Amino acid sequence: MASPIEIILVPALMMLLGFFLKRIGFLKQSDRDLLSDIVLYIALPAMIFINLKKATISSDMLYLPFLGIALSVLLLVPAYLYCRIRNYDKRTTWTILLAASLMNTGFIGFPVSLGVFGDVGFLNAVFFDLSTSVMVVAYGVVLAKRFGGNVRDAMKSIVTFMPMWAVIFGLLFNALDITSLGYVLDSILDYLAGATIPIIMLALGLSLDFGNVGENLTDSIVVAVIKLVLSPLIILALLILLNINGMVFNIAILEAGMSTAGNALVLAISYNLDKDLMGSIIFTNVVLSIFTLTVIISLLTGAI
Repeated sequence: MASPIEIILVPALMMLLGFFLKRIGFLKQSDRDLLSDIVLYIALPAMIFINLKKATISSDMLYLPFLGIALSVLLLVPAYLYCRIRNYDKRTTWTILLAASLMNTGFIGFPVSLGVFGDVGFLNAVFFDLSTSVMVVAYGVVLAKRFGGNVRDAMKSIVTFMPMWAVIFGLLFNALDITSLGYVLDSILDYLAGATIPIIMLALGLSLDFGNVGENLTDSIVVAVIKLVLSPLIILALLILLNINGMVFNIAILEAGMSTAGNALVLAISYNLDKDLMGSIIFTNVVLSIFTLTVIISLLTGAI
């Protein structure tokens, strides 16, 4: 098995490749949206579907989305207290609340879970990621009411969220014991699924931007501590309290240690929050998570 550092280096170097391709002008930052759409609407749903339809699903996996939601809610507490201490206005406060509570359980969580624990790890990560989808929709509704926007549009976002449909149909096919769709369809889905991780990493690399990191360094570091250090400790306490172990235990801790979700930036832009602050937080989180995830993986795999 590869070492924890090697596992993290794979996505890290692929992200750097995306960043390098942007720097030399081969790709543009605006290409990130196209790559992200390809992942969300085509490649990732294929990957989720083909894994779910043939997987052995345990009842323990059902804990994962609820654990994720509980964790996101609990992370709001230290983030809110920090904002109160700093006497931030509503716009900045909500920016930090989103950044501290939304985990990148998909775009980074999926490839890392797959790299560390294989297909079984990825399958568990899919269930944990459902919590992020729920929180994004919930935040969309709340922010629409507080900052102006269409609540109906926020609710509609879940209907057009293709990974969710991939989960639904994957579970349906699994229940009906339909493991094959024929050579042609299975091959197409396999090819599309294989493109998921490389495209995700390139899209993340295009998102990296040093920008205003220096101006927002204090806030970025505080959120990083909440996300990358406090979050895994909170989920560990919940797991011990509920006497949960095995792969569910491993994936819950690993996903809890992920950086701020890219959807947080989408929400910040959509509802006129502080997008520069959010961009700085996400960049800082991604960079620091290379080190914190290495430690987490080492502990979970017994490397240290």
